[in-house]
Amino acid sequence: MSKKYSSFKSHQLITENWRKYLAEEEPPASPSPGDAVLSKLGGDLTAGGVVKVVDFLNSPIGQDPKVRVALRGGDDDGEPTDEVMNIAPASPSVGKMGPTQNEISLMKSIGYPLSTLDSVTNVATGDITGQGKRIVSSGPLVIDGHHRWSSTWAVAGSGAKISATNISLPGSSADQKLAGAQLAIAATIDPGSGKIPSASAEAVDDEGNPLPSDNILNKNAKTIAKMILDRVGQTVSKEDGGSGAPLLSPEYLEKIKLVPAAQQYWGLKPEMTPDQVKGTIISVVAGNLSQLPPAQGPERDYMPQFDGGDTHDGQVSLDAVADTMKSGETNYKSRYESKRGTQTK
Repeated sequence: MSKKYSSFKSHQLITENWRKYLAEEEPPASPSPGDAVLSKLGGDLTAGGVVKVVDFLNSPIGQDPKVRVALRGGDDDGEPTDEVMNIAPASPSVGKMGPTQNEISLMKSIGYPLSTLDSVTNVATGDITGQGKRIVSSGPLVIDGHHRWSSTWAVAGSGAKISATNISLPGSSADQKLAGAQLAIAATIDPGSGKIPSASAEAVDDEGNPLPSDNILNKNAKTIAKMILDRVGQTVSKEDGGSGAPLLSPEYLEKIKLVPAAQQYWGLKPEMTPDQVKGTIISVVAGNLSQLPPAQGPERDYMPQFDGGDTHDGQVSLDAVADTMKSGETNYKSRYESKRGTQTK
């Protein structure tokens, strides 16, 4: 071996060792501003529950695009699978599920099935609307789609099956799982879109005046039956799932008694008079709705809106949020190390 070659190898070895030394001694990169904010909030953002999470996300700091970008860094933190939320189709019985929303509207529960004939038949498909929709669940909890769930129960009782998209949301309580859903939504929408999607909890008339609450949770069958009876003949708005037809109209009462599914669920018979049909339907539906379990979640203002709600219509969808969840991008627990400088997805 020549001296020249030996000298080159020695120099190369010294250089490589020096580089390794520098790499070992190099201080870690400082966190991005967004990561620093998340780190101050704690090791698991879902632990404090949905109210705390939503209040933060809607605060000036929580609306900062840098923070929203950091919320997308779950697969960039060295543990790309630790925040994955698994998603799968499911067909649970409605009676084995409970609401997270603390109000269930009577008219949004009965408006569609008690004004349209097809809805009662559609129950057997798993979607009372007949459009192939799925509610969002997390185990035994209804996360989104409460009124399709309550409508199904109203028509067919607790044993009816409903089509669901089941998500393994983090946390052990409804409060924590809702927080996980809200963080995933915030990680999906445009970083500069401000507050997260929401839907108003207040029912108002055409002139904006507050309407009396028609919440049916924790109401007995007699009370719910009177509530239904008081609304007979009212036009069911599209917001309540109707087609503009009156609730329990004479035409509906005449035709529904001939529908096999209505005969099965409600005990209707072709020879019944309109008053008998109406009385039977109200009695069965009120009895079914009185069995709804109590809610485990907060006011509607804090509930996840996967379709954008009243504030972000067209800006987000369940499919888009599901992609964020499945990929593990929702950065809800430490380490918080999102990609530097990334502002859009």
